[in-house]
Parts: sequence; C-alpha cells; structure tokens
Amino acid sequence: MAALLDFERRASHITDVSPLLIPGLLQTADYARAIMVTGGVPAHEVETRVLVRVGRREVLTRRNPAQLLALVGENAIRQQIGDRQVTLDQLQHLLDFAERPNIDIRIIPCATGWHPALEGPFFLIDFADERPIVHLENRRAALFFHEEDDVEAYRNAVDSVLRVAMDPEESAEFIAGVVREVEADR
Repeated sequence: MAALLDFERRASHITDVSPLLIPGLLQTADYARAIMVTGGVPAHEVETRVLVRVGRREVLTRRNPAQLLALVGENAIRQQIGDRQVTLDQLQHLLDFAERPNIDIRIIPCATGWHPALEGPFFLIDFADERPIVHLENRRAALFFHEEDDVEAYRNAVDSVLRVAMDPEESAEFIAGVVREVEADR
C-alpha cells in the first residue's frame, strides 16, 4: 500500500480500469466501509483503511492534480454496495467528480462482448519524468509491472476498453439514469 500511495502522489495521469467496483479514488467513505465490513476486514482496521482510501483522493483535488481516466463497468454502477442511500450517495459523488476538468469517467456497457477489462481491474500510472507502471491488486497481494512490454500491453488494453466505453457525456447520463432507477425503487 505504501508503494501505491507514493506512486499515486507522484502521478501525472492515472488510468483506473475497474469493471466490478467503483474505483478506489472515487469511492465515498460509506461505500468503502461497506465493502470492507462485508469483505471481512477486521473491525479494528476498518476505519483506518477507510481514512486511507478517502485520503488517496487528494491526488485528484490538490493544486496541480493528477488526471484520472476511470473506465468503470456498468455492473459497478448498478451493484448495490451498502444500503440504497450509500449507493445513491456514491453515484452522486461520481457525477460530482465527473464535472472536474481532470477527471474523465467512462462507463463500459455490459453488452459490448469481450474486452480486456473482463480480465480484471488494473491501474496504469504515468509520471511526468519517470517510466510508467501498472498496478494489479487482488485479495491477498499486489503486483507492479514496469517493463516496457508489460506497460505497453496494458496501454493497449486501455485503448481496447476505450473503444467500447461510453463517452463522458453518455456516461454521466447513464449514471444519472441509474440514480433515477434506484430512487424509484424506494
């Protein structure tokens, strides 16, 4: 985690491909907490981890923020995490952040067929004066790739996902539509 925090702090551009969950940099505290509690994080660690997750967002809100391209799966938008209010707050939070000039949120529709995001989430982190890296995370560990061929494979994967993703305006409309659906289900 320390390495990821350092890389994010120094990043000029972050691409987060997140097919099943809202990207960590865009999660509300309640959404992150709901994931952690349900996911079995020990109770005494939850609040510290939530604070770290929410604190990571500073890379997007600081002076000279990193650019973020978030490629988010439709299922991540539709998945209820926590209760309805947590879900609604999270979706509104996405819409608010999508208005920032340094944040580009694009939804990957379910009806696109196969694309590389279906292989799992990943981060591509670019720096102003260093070689880029790729970050992969699973339940028990994290990996960083920095070799040129590895980074290029993930950059190509991003390009493939971008070809099937909605544009930013369509994505915001889609998220707003899901908000209306969730509100109607009350």
